[in-house]
Amino acid sequence: MAVEKSSSGTSTPSTTSTMDRFQKIVLSWDYLRLIAESKGGKQAKVLQHVKNTYVSVAEYLGVFEPLLFEEVKAQIIQGRSNDEEESGMDWRRGAVGSCTESEGFHKLSVAVEDNFQDNVSENDLLLISKEKFEEGSTPNAYAFALVEQRGGGIHISLRTFVAGEIQNLNVAKPVKSTRLQHFASIIASQNSLLWILKVCSLSTIMREFTAMHSVASLPFKDLILSATEAHKDGDDQSRAWNVPEPLMDYLKVNLNDSQLEAVNAGLSRRSFVLIQGPPGTGKTQTILGLLSAVLHSAPARMQIKGGFDVLKHGPELDIDGKRAHWIKASPWLLGANPRDLIMPVDGDDGFYPTGNELVLFYIGILAKIYPGSWTIYPLHGKEKNLYRNPKS
Repeated sequence: MAVEKSSSGTSTPSTTSTMDRFQKIVLSWDYLRLIAESKGGKQAKVLQHVKNTYVSVAEYLGVFEPLLFEEVKAQIIQGRSNDEEESGMDWRRGAVGSCTESEGFHKLSVAVEDNFQDNVSENDLLLISKEKFEEGSTPNAYAFALVEQRGGGIHISLRTFVAGEIQNLNVAKPVKSTRLQHFASIIASQNSLLWILKVCSLSTIMREFTAMHSVASLPFKDLILSATEAHKDGDDQSRAWNVPEPLMDYLKVNLNDSQLEAVNAGLSRRSFVLIQGPPGTGKTQTILGLLSAVLHSAPARMQIKGGFDVLKHGPELDIDGKRAHWIKASPWLLGANPRDLIMPVDGDDGFYPTGNELVLFYIGILAKIYPGSWTIYPLHGKEKNLYRNPKS
């Protein structure tokens, strides 16, 4: 079966090239060599010292990228978890359905056993070999493959890299490998039988690799590289935030010492890092405490155009003083609005009569029509006696 070649689809160039580089490096590794190096068969490469500050993004990536690939190697060496071993996950048989070369990778469609699909997911790393790895045997045709899709039916889509082994993270110049050449000839033949073993999942570490390479596009890139936040006055105390006392009391009761320390660091506006950890270590509770403190806090000093201005607060008023101010601000609470008490005389200034000034006229008419009755209009003072029918 000839290996078909297809053109690459449309995708984001930066993200695609970054992830393609990661996958080519990992998929080119020799599994048996990694095992030998972990047992002391070969001295591992000396990694660079992790510094606190970095001059550029290139220097930052030059230090942390090798560390991340060492983490990938450790994850591969650790292999399957105890749960997978207890569930019987071992070598499984598969057959090549089709093979296509695209974007520097060989993409396979492999027919597998029905229950194997339920035990693998996207971005799982598989070890594929012509022969099963057993004691006394020396396989010469094997490679890593990454699960792209579980697909439908009995087929799964895999991605592998057989152009050569990547050394020193130099993707541009892969080194020829007899192992990969033999493996490439096998997957080029349709219905070739293969042995497949699930090694680990790379989903999390692939997200870490993408996030690490996105540092250059972050607005707070300089803060990450310099590990210091630049500000003009240089006074950390003036930049701190104040939290209401009831909220701080609640945080002290519900957070432990390390979580409370992180909250105080956030309020002081100093740079700090929340280190990832296993479930149940309090990461979510710490983040919720930080959000609560920041949302309910106020700066001790307000930043203005010329620098910082200290907020000055007078003594708090008692309840009587507050009520006096409320009455002045809302006089209609105890009576009419003062603005409505001053009424114009005529319509020259835009005010027109509402009809209330004709009340006395209507009272006289009603008294003639309904003798002995009271008017429906409210009267004050002597008007009540004047317009009551004297015959009643």
